[in-house]
Amino acid sequence: MKDFNYFMPTKIYFGRDCVIKNADVFKQLGKKAVIITGRTSAKNNGSQADVVRALESAQINYFVFDQIEENPSVNTIEKAAAKAVEEKADFVIGIGGGSPMDSAKAVAFLACNPDKPVEFLFEKGQSPHLPVVEIPTTAGTGSEVTQYAILTVPEKKTKMGIAKRTFADAAFLDVKYFESLPVGVTRNTAVDALTHLIEAYLCSENGFLSDVIAERGMEIFKDCKYPLLKGEFDTETREKLLLASTLGGMAIAQSQTSLPHAMGYYLTFFKELPHGAANAQFTKAYMDFVPEQDRVEKILSILGFESTADLDGFLEKLTKRVHFTENEINYYTDEIMKIKGKLATVTKEITRQDMYNMFKDSNK
Repeated sequence: MKDFNYFMPTKIYFGRDCVIKNADVFKQLGKKAVIITGRTSAKNNGSQADVVRALESAQINYFVFDQIEENPSVNTIEKAAAKAVEEKADFVIGIGGGSPMDSAKAVAFLACNPDKPVEFLFEKGQSPHLPVVEIPTTAGTGSEVTQYAILTVPEKKTKMGIAKRTFADAAFLDVKYFESLPVGVTRNTAVDALTHLIEAYLCSENGFLSDVIAERGMEIFKDCKYPLLKGEFDTETREKLLLASTLGGMAIAQSQTSLPHAMGYYLTFFKELPHGAANAQFTKAYMDFVPEQDRVEKILSILGFESTADLDGFLEKLTKRVHFTENEINYYTDEIMKIKGKLATVTKEITRQDMYNMFKDSNK
């Protein structure tokens, strides 16, 4: 067994009305909060109202920044951080999918370092930050239990992970926020969670505990296959999707994501393909390429698929696929070959031809 480390300091509260029942948690973090969220979903599903009620019961002041877009840009993060500094926020609460939760982490760093430009987020080395609370309202990103935050950098024409890393101090998981989630969003985010579990299991940085977490997450996900195909979700299925998502986040927090995520960022930026769907388009080619075919077989066995083609057929029923031109394939290939850290998540050398072939084989 190879050596491994394990660190996941986020306190998780799971259950209906867990925000209200644990309002005292907020008292430990400061006297004023900034709520980072999108324009409508947190209002519609009741999560923002629950947070406001909890803060008011704990006699904590707050203000809301609700301008986070899908795949948030660094420009939006600058605006949110400036508002947090102006309002003298003590801690940050992210409510929503991966976009608001990732944004909350980025804002926590910028607001605690107001003299730094936004580029500071991408500089190596740890820095002080405000405490963070995360409340997911989609079951896919797992950001509530990871140290990562992904932002869109327009001038680089892609999404990038910030170099500053922090886990949330607390995460609240309440399935009632998911009950009105549209079928399409449920499917795309569930597929994102599955790709986290798969990539964590095949990543070169996997370890014993990340494997245990990923295997359990895939076992839970298997129970959700039929509801995902049918597009009908009862409370138990929603809870399982939420748990699979959180376990996926815990797994990649110990290893990391691999090639499908890096490849998928181009489809999200240039083709506006949802993140989960973009990952899914490259999952088969990635699984066929990695040397650890025994582990691929284990994944297929746990999930109940006969082959990677069988798994890919399932994913294609759930998500949209896109086509890219020869020029686009060459551009994506050249760009991703520059990301040495992501290439290192596979345990064999990746040539340009290998990467080109993975893009080519995934083209629809």
